[in-house]
Amino acid sequence: MPTIVRVAHFDVNLSRVLGEGGFGKVFRAKDISEDPPMECAAKQVSSASGMGEAELRREVELMRKVGDHPSIIGFRHFEQVTEHETPEVRASSWIFMEMATGGELFDRLIDSGNLTERAVAPYFKGMVEGLLHCHARGIVHRDIKLENVMLCAEEPHAIKLVDFGLAVSMPRKADGGGDFEEGGLLYDKVGSKSYRAPEILSSCGYRAPPVDVWALGITVFSLVSGFFPLDEAKQSDWRFARMALEQARGVGPCESIYAMYRRQCPLSVELQELIDAMLAIDPARRVTMQQVAEHRWFASGQAAQAETAFTEDGDEVMYRSAGGDDDDDASPPFEMPEQAIPISRQRACLGDTLA
Repeated sequence: MPTIVRVAHFDVNLSRVLGEGGFGKVFRAKDISEDPPMECAAKQVSSASGMGEAELRREVELMRKVGDHPSIIGFRHFEQVTEHETPEVRASSWIFMEMATGGELFDRLIDSGNLTERAVAPYFKGMVEGLLHCHARGIVHRDIKLENVMLCAEEPHAIKLVDFGLAVSMPRKADGGGDFEEGGLLYDKVGSKSYRAPEILSSCGYRAPPVDVWALGITVFSLVSGFFPLDEAKQSDWRFARMALEQARGVGPCESIYAMYRRQCPLSVELQELIDAMLAIDPARRVTMQQVAEHRWFASGQAAQAETAFTEDGDEVMYRSAGGDDDDDASPPFEMPEQAIPISRQRACLGDTLA
């Protein structure tokens, strides 16, 4: 029996958990102020989560600033609840947002093992466009990962970036031109383990925009390869240590990572070149998001739009390949290399400050 509770002008189904992160859970809900009621997602942040009111209101404000882009989840309403007849609702805050009906990109990858470059292309393009919009508004996400990219059943090639709990704002330039600058150094160790850029894990501080490029590079590598390139970007991970040595000798990350498992890199020359540039250990040498968007891979034949069809099983969205035996998006049977890091759900680090 569903447990439906009323929060503001939303009916929240506590029996239908859509996702769970470091700060709370996301439930299926309906906006009953609409006629007919509109499906939406409700993110609950409890007072015991460790997220302060100022941080929560900052997340809401950032969502308002960037939520008008088709590749970013739309914001609907914010409500703080002190008293409620349902114990699970008391002393919590709620962010209501657009519903992404196709599930997580994480699940798309798990079901497939790995994806072809052709299948990855529309997702990659949507992520780049969404992040370019964020950066143009002075917002850096800082927790890009497979779980924070949602799919849309009604638009098979569309994605929605979600979860701005760790996002930061960049200050405007002092010249009054309206552009943003990267601002001062940040020291909070945020993000999710396998996606965090190496400079985040150092004690020297880091600039914000390059960390989104690195995390996106990890995400795209994982989609086409079916495994994480690294456990964590620090010297205690032998994969990163070897990649750093090879990179200093002029060997790109893709080639060096596959060589660790005695395999030849299967990626196209164009995509390998792009991922290598995104995973430059030195953030000063890493490509910018604009350079990613302008890279020749997006114009290559490998990056042609994939035809994907969606079916429904009850009210849960399922995806499938549209083709048969001649399907261009069909990958060969996936076999993960021995000792490679398997794809797994990763909770975000909540920002412990380095000394």
